[in-house]
Amino acid sequence: MSGLSKLYKYTGDDSLITAAQHLIDSVIASPLVPANDGVLVESCDQAGTCNQDQWLFKGVFFEHLGYFLSDIGDLGAVPSATKLALVQKYAGFVHANAEAVWASRGADGQVSSWWDGASGSQRQVAVETQGSAVAALTCAVRVDKLLHSLQT
Repeated sequence: MSGLSKLYKYTGDDSLITAAQHLIDSVIASPLVPANDGVLVESCDQAGTCNQDQWLFKGVFFEHLGYFLSDIGDLGAVPSATKLALVQKYAGFVHANAEAVWASRGADGQVSSWWDGASGSQRQVAVETQGSAVAALTCAVRVDKLLHSLQT
């Protein structure tokens, strides 16, 4: 996503932004995001059988989603209303995940890989799960900052 927005900045090729949106939309529409609450999950989360790559996936996704949206916000040639609409398109998804991260903290303050797990559910906690949680929260901060700047 962020690679596509960077290429767009240098080429002006609108198809790159469209491709990034298709990628994001495909993830959101996939079984990885159950329709009931919009929180990104791994197929292994419920069983607690995820590996380090799976612990990192959500973080990498949200980090680059944040970069993509920040890049969009910085594009001078794109009208503010268009930029705002694009950020708003993904704001609900970003916020749902950030809220799930915050709510899923254990008594020790750490976040497991399963952000949407019920209280007392299987917890896999590692440095990778903390990094993913920080990436989701940082993405939400970026979105809030962009929304504020584009709405003023």
